[in-house]
Amino acid sequence: MLHRRKTTLLLALTVSLSTALASIILQEEVRTRLGESYYVVSLSIIGCILLILSGYIWDRSIWSRLKELGTTAQAIKSDTHATPEPSSVAPSGTEQDEIISIARQIERMARSVRRVDESYRGIVEDQLDLICRYKPDQTLTFVNGAYCRFFKGTRDELIGKRFHGLTTASSMVPLSTDATVKTFEQQVSTANNSTTWIQWSVREFHDEQTSLIEYQAVGHNITARKEAETALVIAKEAAEAANRAKGDFLAVVSHEIRNPISVVLGFTNILRDTELTPLQREHVNIIQRSGDSLLVLINDLLDFTKIEAGKIELETEPYSPHGCIEEVCAFYSPKTSIANLSISFTVAPEVPPLVVGDAFRLRQILTNLVGNAVKFTRQGGVTIELSISPNDTPSDKLRLQFTVSDTGIGISQEKISQLFQPYVQAEVSTSRKYGGTGLGLIICKRLSERMGGQIRAESTMGAGSKFIFDILVDQQHVSPALSTTTLYFPPTAEGS
Repeated sequence: MLHRRKTTLLLALTVSLSTALASIILQEEVRTRLGESYYVVSLSIIGCILLILSGYIWDRSIWSRLKELGTTAQAIKSDTHATPEPSSVAPSGTEQDEIISIARQIERMARSVRRVDESYRGIVEDQLDLICRYKPDQTLTFVNGAYCRFFKGTRDELIGKRFHGLTTASSMVPLSTDATVKTFEQQVSTANNSTTWIQWSVREFHDEQTSLIEYQAVGHNITARKEAETALVIAKEAAEAANRAKGDFLAVVSHEIRNPISVVLGFTNILRDTELTPLQREHVNIIQRSGDSLLVLINDLLDFTKIEAGKIELETEPYSPHGCIEEVCAFYSPKTSIANLSISFTVAPEVPPLVVGDAFRLRQILTNLVGNAVKFTRQGGVTIELSISPNDTPSDKLRLQFTVSDTGIGISQEKISQLFQPYVQAEVSTSRKYGGTGLGLIICKRLSERMGGQIRAESTMGAGSKFIFDILVDQQHVSPALSTTTLYFPPTAEGS
């Protein structure tokens, strides 16, 4: 190889000069002939020897570095799967200059790196998002085409200027997936007086000593999302305002209707006390029943609008849970007797005789549930059970659990989930056959939740239904009952 031939030549030349120098020094006759030129010739030969040795050492160093560079180039070539050009492949059996071969490998490596750089630069330039890089002092070092188009400037004009984003620590939120990437939103006013929202994702770049050297920012246009969020908020506020207006309208109209209905019912009672023919008395009874049904409907509407508007207030007075149940049973006793139904209730011995809460709202829940039970039961009866529920009860509170059971027509399983929704009944035909607005159960649900409890239903078609609800009450420090209390209202003989 050429390198070996050069090494052999240099060593031969060094040996020859060393031999000549030794001959001059050792032969006195030669020194005499040279005279004063002896020292000049000797120093010149020594200088040539040193120069040759220095050149050899320098050549070895350069050659070693070129070999390392060639190895690196070959590794990069293998990683990038670069195909050598035909001109770079020497014919078999022919020697080629190794330095020229290394230079060609370096050239191919440079072209490969340039192609990769152009490929990635093309990807960045084709992005619709704004991409830039800037130093810690916010001086821009790179911007893509989208950044230039958005901020109305060329790349040469923008590089060197300050980054347009607001990268204050208070406005940047770290991403949970990567602590070195942070994001923030920025509102930008464009030249045509329109507002654009940009969401920036900023990534930090550090050197080997973990010192911050540069940022990379990617900006995504989120104006459409912001406009949608604003429109959603406006629509939500409008819907809430319309709902409040509807509730206020229902409350006013229901209140205005209830006054004349009360007058009609009052004069109907007066008319019933006068002398009437059987036909007239039947007509008065029809007016009485229709007026009562209309009054119940209006009261339900009023209660529902108050509950939905959050305007209902609960009383905190001592009352007897036992007494509330007994009053409800006594109220429905005439109706159950006529329908040949029984109505009974049971109070567990651990229930105290007095608690503190809202007896009126408790009676309202029981009245609705018992009324539905009586309405949908043709034979058998209705049972009310009261006990203590220990679940999730504060130390100063008491959780009362009520169960209203009937032996009525029952409810299908797929309809139970719809029971506690406004204006919904178990069956479409129910409102025609049995009457009702579908507000009773939703009122019971809202009232029980307002009193710290909840309500649920269990039922089997043809085997009756069971409604269970609980409420939180304050304890009244009175001795509890000594035994279970049961009261039973059997059907009367006239009902049979």
